[in-house]
Amino acid sequence: MRRLNQRSGPRVALAAGALVTALVLAGCENDELESAMAAQPSSTSAALVCAKDAKPVTVPASFPASAVVPEGYVVTSVEARSAGRTVVTAVSPKPFKQTLADMQTAYSTRGWSASEGEVEERDAESNFDGNGLRGRWAIREIPDCTDNTSVNVLIGT
Repeated sequence: MRRLNQRSGPRVALAAGALVTALVLAGCENDELESAMAAQPSSTSAALVCAKDAKPVTVPASFPASAVVPEGYVVTSVEARSAGRTVVTAVSPKPFKQTLADMQTAYSTRGWSASEGEVEERDAESNFDGNGLRGRWAIREIPDCTDNTSVNVLIGT
């Protein structure tokens, strides 16, 4: 019996070490996503325009179709970031709660799994992964545009 305990000790320590490493790495990945999302696109006015005044831009063909914002939203900027990340900024012509429902549906029915999100009174965000990619979306009510919501989607590997 003593040999079994001596052998299992290193295994338990190795398993515990692997778990701690995985948790630390997962935390770093989430921090990277949050940091990348926190850095606003270079054209911050694009995020604050009302849907009726928005000037649409084309999403690059390289951007995954499964990560495109819901139909009817106006994409106002696309920014390439380091490490192959892309930020798409858009405006939804819908109130915050409807935009939230749209985003949750879009990013749960196209092969994505949601994680690490939160919903507050006027803003919400969620990490997602799948389709070989990771990302984060964030939405904010636009106070000066009745029933409009700003939308940011960060996607990368």
